[in-house]
Amino acid sequence: MIGGSIVSGTFNIGDVVEIGPGRKIEKKKKVSYEPIKTTITSMQGGGNNLESMQAGGLCGLATPLDPAVTASDNLSGQVLAKVGELPPVREIIAIEINLLEEMVGSDEEKPDKVAPLRSGEMLMVNISTATSVGVVSNIGGGKATLNLRLPVVAEDGGRISLSRRSGTRWRLIGYGVII
Repeated sequence: MIGGSIVSGTFNIGDVVEIGPGRKIEKKKKVSYEPIKTTITSMQGGGNNLESMQAGGLCGLATPLDPAVTASDNLSGQVLAKVGELPPVREIIAIEINLLEEMVGSDEEKPDKVAPLRSGEMLMVNISTATSVGVVSNIGGGKATLNLRLPVVAEDGGRISLSRRSGTRWRLIGYGVII
């Protein structure tokens, strides 16, 4: 069972879909990801069995995927789309930087000011429902490149949240727009 929200489009029972970035494949010490193809066998929304679903609200889609594939929430944060419509899988993203003036969630009475991003700095990024760590590189002109530890599925123009480590916690410092 796959649960989440349909952001755009329509799904029907019998549709062939793919989940990305997909399953992790290790060959000769090199890691890659391969989208998983499957078929929608049933769907539910609002406690009702449905034949079709469109954008809006939460839904559950049943597939014949082996439960071992989804064990330990291995596919958490991944994106489902009809075959051929999956946005690109990215291991590197370029963003326009939009930093806040102060860190969100600081325990202190006076929140810390947000310092500019630094090359080599690790940030936690949230892209749609996926979370990854990105290492900052190529900063300049209000833009930066992030090399992601875990690949994500994301389209140009998508917004991502940027969080910086402060003590033992991650604190929201701004957002980026994928370019």
